[in-house]
Amino acid sequence: MSDFKKLASDILLARRELKNIRQECMKQKASLKSEVALIQELLKNTTESNHACSCKKNDDKNYSMSPIGFISSCFKNKNGIPRQPSLCPAAKGTLSIEKKIFNNPEHSLIGLDEFSYIWVLFVFHKNGSENAVKAKVHPPRLNGSSVGVFSTRSPHRPCAIGLSLIKLEKIEGNTLFLSGIDFLDGTPVLDIKPYIPFYDIPSVFKENPTLEFIKNNNIQTTIQQDNDLSAEEINNVTSSVVVSSESTISIKSLDCNVASYLTRTPQYLDVLFTNRALKDLENFHVRDSRKGYCDNCFNFTSHSEAKQTVTDVLKNDPRSVYRRNKCSDRLYYFHVNDLHVTCWFDENVAEVLRLKSTRTQLRE
Repeated sequence: MSDFKKLASDILLARRELKNIRQECMKQKASLKSEVALIQELLKNTTESNHACSCKKNDDKNYSMSPIGFISSCFKNKNGIPRQPSLCPAAKGTLSIEKKIFNNPEHSLIGLDEFSYIWVLFVFHKNGSENAVKAKVHPPRLNGSSVGVFSTRSPHRPCAIGLSLIKLEKIEGNTLFLSGIDFLDGTPVLDIKPYIPFYDIPSVFKENPTLEFIKNNNIQTTIQQDNDLSAEEINNVTSSVVVSSESTISIKSLDCNVASYLTRTPQYLDVLFTNRALKDLENFHVRDSRKGYCDNCFNFTSHSEAKQTVTDVLKNDPRSVYRRNKCSDRLYYFHVNDLHVTCWFDENVAEVLRLKSTRTQLRE
């Protein structure tokens, strides 16, 4: 009997302990609920006070954009497109502002004709962005060596957005006429902004000479003599030379650096035209606006402009590093305006073999 009494006493004690634990849990729950409410209120106030950060991370809808227009380019495929704007000044194209953006898209361009150059923000829509991008890429100027993607202008980026400084030739209605372009035909454009040298050029270059000035005045040799620097050391300070009003030379640390491989003089190819290619070129003529296209029409203003455009494309070697170093096939094809260009690369020479009309090429 005593055993039953002891068991009943233990059960009663256990119930009291459970009741105490339950009450403590309720207190902790109420306390935590109060703290959570306080944190939520603080977060809400922070979000409201910082409206610029109101977009939620990973919320794709907040980052979706519609193009303001599409580029009509002289480059109909990726082969031969200059890697940077202005490398081929005669490369021309147009951009028409979509009417779905504004009821009167031409109104959005009022005043832009006062500027000579514009920034064009666009999408690399044909760079194979469905494939995983890599953290390291191989810029052509490094000839196979790799660097981080964000230290380059590679089109293969996590966000496939490009930025080019383009010459604005004229504006007609809602259409901008551009030159010195590096766009593929059909490129979606996200935005355009005027180029303003006063703001867009780093102040250090407004006050100091350019590298071209340094080369023209043989400053590199003078620095080496006056400062007893080695040839290797001089390469690191050439871009930091300042010429004072008394024409004395001193070395300063400028607030604008670039990767060392970009300070080397580009190696341009010699571009030659075979007699057959020159004869092909002579067979073309400027299109008569009163008549339709024939097989020998092209969109250049002259034969010399067409020849210079082909030269500008080839002298910068538009081939990829892989094709340049790994492929035995030295033949190369590209389209620019109405010309289908066949060329041959050999050492430091690019030789144009044939020039055909793209319309003729399509029929063949």
